[in-house]
Amino acid sequence: MSGYRVEYTIGAEREIEDSYLWIKERAPQAAEKWREELIAKVEVLTVYPLGHPVAPESEKFTREIRLMPFRKRRGQFRVYYTVHKKTVVILSVRRSARKPLDEGELPA
Repeated sequence: MSGYRVEYTIGAEREIEDSYLWIKERAPQAAEKWREELIAKVEVLTVYPLGHPVAPESEKFTREIRLMPFRKRRGQFRVYYTVHKKTVVILSVRRSARKPLDEGELPA
């Protein structure tokens, strides 16, 4: 039973779509699997929103940012999110190879 709901920022939705399309160009079946696995992993946050650690980048922000790793080894992604009341807000979904999250990259 979930007690929280999940919302995605426009930026996170764009990052997910961009990653999906990049993977799809190279391996269409893998892209579908990637997206399904990502959605399933994010849905776990509706039950355990505090199950992942505070992100090291969180100290740069006025709100607590948590970090959920997605996938291991090659092709790992970082899912940055925050919890506000009964809502989990997905802020960013980015490849681990990208630079860490920065202040100017989040909505106000």
